[in-house]
Amino acid sequence: MVQKIPSTMTQSGLPPQFLVGFETYRDPTTPTKRIVVSPGSCRSQLNDADLILTSGIMKRLDQTWAAGSGNGGLDQGTLTASVWYHCFVIMNPTTGVVDVLFSGSITNPLLPTGFTIYRRVWSVRTDASSNIMPYTQTGDWCAWGSLSTEYTGNLGASSTVVAMRVPIGMKIETQFLILTSGAGAGEIGLMDPDSGDPNSGRFYTVMNKQASISAAYRGLVFTDVNGRTVGWADANITASIQTIGYRDPRGKL
Repeated sequence: MVQKIPSTMTQSGLPPQFLVGFETYRDPTTPTKRIVVSPGSCRSQLNDADLILTSGIMKRLDQTWAAGSGNGGLDQGTLTASVWYHCFVIMNPTTGVVDVLFSGSITNPLLPTGFTIYRRVWSVRTDASSNIMPYTQTGDWCAWGSLSTEYTGNLGASSTVVAMRVPIGMKIETQFLILTSGAGAGEIGLMDPDSGDPNSGRFYTVMNKQASISAAYRGLVFTDVNGRTVGWADANITASIQTIGYRDPRGKL
């Protein structure tokens, strides 16, 4: 049997969608405006080249991009409040220079002149004061520095859309916390909006609250590409739904 090798995978190249390293963290000196990206290697977004960053690099999100560590990292505009900024490793194929760029677009960063090869490796979010929100990255997992309350109220026997604090533009596995109280009793949980009618019982995660007893449940659920889940309950139950963190596949298979 002869197996045809895809054109996107050459003998000398990394496997398609390959990515290792490129973990990020907020710069200790100026954590609200600067991000450090660790060394790593990956296949490009189009699977047509390898991207290798041999040493860590720090970029400033409050300045327009300029080559090199310690310089600006934003592709265009200014750092804005309550916005996701997506981290791309970029390469100039003529010079072989590899750098890092941040963009408000998850799919179409404005690349500097000469840089035509890229791969998204992470995303960060700003708060209401245009500061990079605290987080910890471990591999593909993000843990928020503080819990984000996405919904507080009574969940009844009808679907309630709950937007989670996760990057927009792809389905995301989200770690959440549900805190319940009040006299209500019954099943409660979150589900992937793409799974269908909540009344069909297709929950990814469910807890069973007893009457007049407070309870907490920690679990995982997928969002849709707009960062939304669906909350549902058997009866009116007072609930607080919070985002703990999420897993970003970073384009890997």
